[in-house]
Amino acid sequence: MAVLGGAGAMGRAVVYDLSRAGHRVRILETDRAAAERVARRYGGARCEVDTADAAHPAALAGKLLGAAVIVHCAPYALNMAVMEAALRAGCHYLDLGGLFHTTRRQLRLHRDFRRAGLLAILGMGSAPGISNVLARAAADPLRRVRSIGVYNGGADSTRYASPLPFAFSPATVLDEFTLRPIVFERGRFGSVPPLSGDEDFPFELGTQRVRFSLHSEVATLPLTYRSKGIRRCAFKIAYDPELVRRLRLLIDVGLADPRPGPRGVAPRDVLLDCFRRLPPPPDVVDDRDTLAVVVDGEDDRGRVKVRYDLTARAQKWPPLSAVARDTGLAPAIVAGMILDGRIAERGVLPPERCVPAGELLAALAERGMRARRRVSRPR
Repeated sequence: MAVLGGAGAMGRAVVYDLSRAGHRVRILETDRAAAERVARRYGGARCEVDTADAAHPAALAGKLLGAAVIVHCAPYALNMAVMEAALRAGCHYLDLGGLFHTTRRQLRLHRDFRRAGLLAILGMGSAPGISNVLARAAADPLRRVRSIGVYNGGADSTRYASPLPFAFSPATVLDEFTLRPIVFERGRFGSVPPLSGDEDFPFELGTQRVRFSLHSEVATLPLTYRSKGIRRCAFKIAYDPELVRRLRLLIDVGLADPRPGPRGVAPRDVLLDCFRRLPPPPDVVDDRDTLAVVVDGEDDRGRVKVRYDLTARAQKWPPLSAVARDTGLAPAIVAGMILDGRIAERGVLPPERCVPAGELLAALAERGMRARRRVSRPR
């Protein structure tokens, strides 16, 4: 198994779970020293380390020789290049998501992967990923699906030195704050303003304010359940209110603009460079990450609403945040399913098209993340 970006917050969770399951793991990183530290703490004797530049598919393919599966945990801007490398090397591929538009471009490689006898699963983290599989668990038994709503919330009691603590890639967070979310409404795709659609949503952790955000679930779930008549699909997330306030200020003054200014430098590039200089998070993070998927449809008894909830908690040793645990353990579990033949599909597919819901949810429950199902019917 190869883990690209294995020294990052999500990557180390993948390394940890794969190693615990008895797999040999190859960590591919630009920072060899960081990769070696992660190998010692999270993988032990089952890990090897190599440097890799994901921007060059031919070179990356050479680093993948002998690997059956690559779990791509680096920024989503590299998804297409890493898929090309996987095809060249003849290994299966998983990533953590591509927001909406990148996922749609990746789906065009379906025939190439199928001809090669390979499987690429797009967006197999927590959201997207577990969220898609929860949607499958709720929607597959129904004869009709009217709508699918995906919600992501959380809580964090950690004391950070940084004024802007990011749970995942700052570049991805900026994209989610500035790019127009795609929603599927009345059977058609359309866009809405970033962070619009405010509503209070009742999570397992309590009620939180959620907003629309550009995400991969909306790229595939309406296509998967088109034959069941789906008319609406959306993703909403509850960001920390203080993070929203501070990032909105930076965005409003133009510091997230990707276009080069009069001096030939894009403000966004400068801002991201500043983010890289912020104090890192502490070794142990005390957070929780929660998902809710609500499917409205019909079964043999009539109108029904099926809701799944799943909450992850942080791990103290070796330290993994809740966000890292649900985002990283899910692709590690699924990579094992591909390797041992429990997933036999080939091509480029979203999780809801190929990942067995019962098996994944059982494996997550063994790791302390138990999905809770609730069914309600109109009176």
